[in-house]
Amino acid sequence: MPTKHRLPVNPRIEYWAKVASTAFAPMDVVASAEDASQNTFAAMTATAANILGFINQEILSTDSDYASETKVGILVDEDGVFEFDVDTGTADANDEGGFIDVDDTAPDDAVDVTASTEDHFQVTAFLSGTLVQGRVAVWSHRQPPVIR
Repeated sequence: MPTKHRLPVNPRIEYWAKVASTAFAPMDVVASAEDASQNTFAAMTATAANILGFINQEILSTDSDYASETKVGILVDEDGVFEFDVDTGTADANDEGGFIDVDDTAPDDAVDVTASTEDHFQVTAFLSGTLVQGRVAVWSHRQPPVIR
């Protein structure tokens, strides 16, 4: 099941260049460019440092601009609450208030309640063993540069 935007607070759409020749489903979590060597966002991974937002449309290999770096809408809502599938681990009430990571091993952008290396999301509500609500904890535009 795709990520759902459950409690909008201040949603807006920003337009960013997509990476060429990569398919996306609506509401896939996307990561910002990690450095100045690229001008496109990327598919979210468990090791990405921060989150750009949620893609607002489906990108298919049959799209006329599939192989191009065209701009597409990205949903950003810094204080909004989102609903995420749990693909690794089993969520419980102890996860509320804790930080968890994206699980990029699944076909959708789900979460891993057993990992908190990057702390992508803060869990605001336990809904079931396979479903949690939470806020993005590492928006790319709210993070200081990473010193490498």
